[in-house]
Amino acid sequence: MKFSFCSCLLFFACISFHSVAQTSIKWGTDYWQDYTNYDGSGFYNELIHKIFSEPEYIVEVHYYPWKRSVKNVLQGSIDMTGAMHKTERLYHSERPVLIDTVVMVSRVDDALTLDSLDNKLGAYRSGYEDMVFYPYLKEATMGMEVEDSYKGLTLLAMNKIDFYVGAESLVRLALNERDDRSEYEISKLGSFKLYWSFALNKHGLALKTAFDERLDTLREQGVLAALYRKYGLIMPF
Repeated sequence: MKFSFCSCLLFFACISFHSVAQTSIKWGTDYWQDYTNYDGSGFYNELIHKIFSEPEYIVEVHYYPWKRSVKNVLQGSIDMTGAMHKTERLYHSERPVLIDTVVMVSRVDDALTLDSLDNKLGAYRSGYEDMVFYPYLKEATMGMEVEDSYKGLTLLAMNKIDFYVGAESLVRLALNERDDRSEYEISKLGSFKLYWSFALNKHGLALKTAFDERLDTLREQGVLAALYRKYGLIMPF
């Protein structure tokens, strides 16, 4: 009887230990097709669950508009988001997780260049103005936010805007679903690197350190390369 009682104490002590040892992570993100699908699939979803795997970590995913995700991680109300350009107001992964091309889409019958944007109205995905719009379009003085590439292309088709600027991977996803895709011209403007980003606090720093270490391990194991190939992405390191 005494042995059974001691065994029970040991059992519950182990459960308690594992509960305490688990690290909870609040991940805030927008919906990005094939990156953060609501059903748990997508490149970012798979990457994060390979890096912060159970039972050591418990990842809570919260979907917000992109601007709110960035605001929340800056305020420390969530622990991480991604991927985004570097800023001194956050911790970032040592290596970029994504490299993409910035493109401008215009109609074939009114194909635009960087030198012909005077008095033209452009659009960009909400939250991307400081990352893909104004940095590459210094001559563009007018830009409007839209929900995503699908909305941007719809407005372009309706002649409500003159061009749309976005990340090529997301633009092509939207464009490939349109029957009139041959009516659009894509111009490459440049490229940018995106990093996984963490709140600027003690917990955020610990997560950043764990992220960097695990990312290198996955690369050495070949797991990372296979994941990038699965989604047709270029591994940026």
